[in-house]
Amino acid sequence: MNANRIDCFKCRNFYITWDSKFPYGCRGLGFKSKGLPSRDVKAASGTDCLKFVRKPEVRK
Repeated sequence: MNANRIDCFKCRNFYITWDSKFPYGCRGLGFKSKGLPSRDVKAASGTDCLKFVRKPEVRK
């Protein structure tokens, strides 16, 4: 995995949908996707996702 790639699972805007055809969603950009939204953003615009907001660390 590329060190500069954005990890949707660590973003507050990322969510799992109930739609089996589009299982991943981005609240920040308002769309659902077959793959990770950050990859779709990179493919469409050529830039990294600008709506990435890191989730707070969970303390164990």
